[in-house]
Amino acid sequence: MGESCHYHSSADSTWHCQSCQKNYCGDCVPGAADNYHKSTPKCVLCNQRLSNVGASNKAKPFWQMGPFYFRYAISPGPLTISGISAVSAIAMTGLGFLSIFVLVAVMAVVIRYNLLVIEKLAGGQLEAPTFSDAQDGRSAAMFAKVIGMILVAGGGGVLLAGLGQGAVQVYSIALSLLAPAAMIVLALEHSMRAAVNPLKLLHFTLIIGWPYWLLWLSTSAVSAAPAYLLPVVAGKVPNWMLLPLLAFATSYFSVVTSAMMGYICLTRQQKLGVTALLQDEEFLEEREFDRRKALADALILLREGRGEEARKSLVTALRQHPNDIPLNERYYRLLLAIDDKKALRELGPHLLERFVSLNQPHKAAEMYLATIQAQGQPPVIDKSRLRHQLAEALYRQRQFKPALALINNLHKEDADYMRLDAAYLLLAKIYMDGFNRTDNSRKLLAFVRQKFPDSAVIAEVKQLQAILAAETPATT
Repeated sequence: MGESCHYHSSADSTWHCQSCQKNYCGDCVPGAADNYHKSTPKCVLCNQRLSNVGASNKAKPFWQMGPFYFRYAISPGPLTISGISAVSAIAMTGLGFLSIFVLVAVMAVVIRYNLLVIEKLAGGQLEAPTFSDAQDGRSAAMFAKVIGMILVAGGGGVLLAGLGQGAVQVYSIALSLLAPAAMIVLALEHSMRAAVNPLKLLHFTLIIGWPYWLLWLSTSAVSAAPAYLLPVVAGKVPNWMLLPLLAFATSYFSVVTSAMMGYICLTRQQKLGVTALLQDEEFLEEREFDRRKALADALILLREGRGEEARKSLVTALRQHPNDIPLNERYYRLLLAIDDKKALRELGPHLLERFVSLNQPHKAAEMYLATIQAQGQPPVIDKSRLRHQLAEALYRQRQFKPALALINNLHKEDADYMRLDAAYLLLAKIYMDGFNRTDNSRKLLAFVRQKFPDSAVIAEVKQLQAILAAETPATT
């Protein structure tokens, strides 16, 4: 069905806010439900409870799942029900009058199980319930409600009989068309009154839309299968096997039709107001959950123009995780997005230095370039070591112009900088690789050899001088 996340278009939504009418993916609502207060994730925008729509959103259209329904009915639970039906059919042949009670009991069990199949599939549970799941004490009550529905339907036919045969025929067709809807409503609401309410049933068909009529055709065809099977096997198997075989087939195909009815509800889970079985993500430790939640909330709030709220969320998380790289990056980009010049002026260099200290100079270079793009000018950096480290990172990214701007006059502005030898070497490489100013490079390399003869970078200086000498055209 595939509704995507409102904030990550390539991701399927897992949660839905009815109030905001927005879908969220697992990145927007990180962790498992148990990570949240009272196991209830809430919308960061309106603080209303979110609905889990993971199963319904991933569900394929009803008509594409044909093989699934027939495989579903050969799971252990359905096969147990079908086996009980077959064994009971054999037992009834020798019980005489008591066979009526056995028949009623088996029908109650089968009906309860089929209603449970509809309920579980509608909620998103794709595995068939076990036989024990259906032993919840509701078998007799559900069977009584089905009998009550049959009596109400029959009573309606009697009342219409006085209007003539045409009215009865129309009524019979309407009953046939609404029968799947009635069973689904009974399974989901456990109310006979709702299941015989024609307005309720019509509303249900409108919610499902045209696939409901495909459901009706499919369930009608499958339900008729045992009647077609019996003439095929008659005469090919012993007579004593016919009744249990018919009972087994009837039970099997009833589970198939129930699976169809449950799955079509799954595809319309939200519109039907079905309580979804939670499609949960992995539970996160508290620290990891806090940082992911802050990142997700900040992204959503910023996208909705609520920059100050996004800032508060990130600041709170950064107090607990000051060295977290994604949090620091998101905070820096937030400052750029809300164009907080004062914060960028005061905090920008500090954040850039933090990236470098966390062995992320390339990230510092990215933020430096992002600042130039957003502000039209680079941040003011007073620390010589940071300027050098940023220039090094920019050089590696082949961003020669901003690298040159950072380091070009460093020797004039801080003559006492302890790593001037390495800075001169970097400047020579920038001139050589970025601007083809080999004359400048030669002068700088010669200066390093003369000024810093014992420098740790002398070997690299000599190597570059040799390369430049080899590139110089021979003179005649």
